[in-house]
Amino acid sequence: MFGDRGYEHVRIDDIATAAGISKALIYEHFRSKSELYIELMNHAAAELGTSLVTAAGSPDVSGSGRLEGAAFAMFDFVDKRSDSFHMFVRDVTDPEIGAQQDALRNGFVSAMADIMELEPLEKREGFDRVQTEQLAEMVVAGAYALAEWALRNPATDRRELAAMMCNFMWLGLGRLQDGERWDFSARSEEGD
Repeated sequence: MFGDRGYEHVRIDDIATAAGISKALIYEHFRSKSELYIELMNHAAAELGTSLVTAAGSPDVSGSGRLEGAAFAMFDFVDKRSDSFHMFVRDVTDPEIGAQQDALRNGFVSAMADIMELEPLEKREGFDRVQTEQLAEMVVAGAYALAEWALRNPATDRRELAAMMCNFMWLGLGRLQDGERWDFSARSEEGD
């Protein structure tokens, strides 16, 4: 219900009725609607995190193989658990929920940075942890955005989405790994 209608448009009474239980039973386990929402969101994030780590494989899997596995797992999760994905990304006015959404996103960024650091050192030359986290932030934001697009376009195949994500990220990251860098100073000298 939270995923379909949003936090603000669901009451505990609605949840109790849909589940065929009493409102009192819900309050035996959760102090508030926001506590229930956060618990459901944390459970879904743990499920997504486990599937991403499993799909990415071990450190001996190539970087492109890890990316491909994780990208497919992400879009598979969004396809099968769109309600849970909505809970991560939907704007919610409750500051406690917003803070937890931020914490989950930061966790995904940190995990992506860890995966990126599995690349051999020579592939990461010139990148410190902060720059790796900046790249990871862009990857996670791109994955969120493409997943939201996929929810608006449900006929799109998950493999096509994963391939698009890999094409965009891997080809660009590959050029960075080869040592290519954007040079703003050269462009400003040209008058661009």
